[in-house]
Amino acid sequence: MARSDEKLVYPKRKLRMQQDWLRMPVGGINRDDAEAYAAWLDQSGRLPGAHLCTEQEWERAARGADSRDFPHGDNLEPDDANIDETYGKDPSLLGPDEVGAHPLSGSPFGVQDLAGNVNEWVRSTVDASEPIMRSGAFMIGGLAALIVNRQIVAPAFRDSGGGTRICSPPPR
Repeated sequence: MARSDEKLVYPKRKLRMQQDWLRMPVGGINRDDAEAYAAWLDQSGRLPGAHLCTEQEWERAARGADSRDFPHGDNLEPDDANIDETYGKDPSLLGPDEVGAHPLSGSPFGVQDLAGNVNEWVRSTVDASEPIMRSGAFMIGGLAALIVNRQIVAPAFRDSGGGTRICSPPPR
């Protein structure tokens, strides 16, 4: 079996025990890593115009045109997103899930995992040098996944629950 065919296995889980690691969000990156990845996507031509989402872009993708609390509505049930309640707050069960594993939490635009899974580095709309993360993550509770939640963290912060979302202009 090729390494790409191997599954990540959470042996104690009853739900989503096997995960395709190629479909996982990238975690464990700091802000410089996220910026470098976006720049590489843009400069390599793989995704022209790629950049870290601004807070405005991220929030519009998450909220749509109304004032909902979470990407899919105003309530977040434990299995709607990958948060600590999803797996009973048991540390041995917590970890990232494949992108889209919680389809009920899709945004009005069909964007997945804007609540839970990994926190996402975004560009601050207040101060470009301010390191901001949005979204909530698999090891924290649902309140952190509120769309309005924004966390100012050290730019060198690196954690398994920290990743990014890349934005780009629409193709021409």
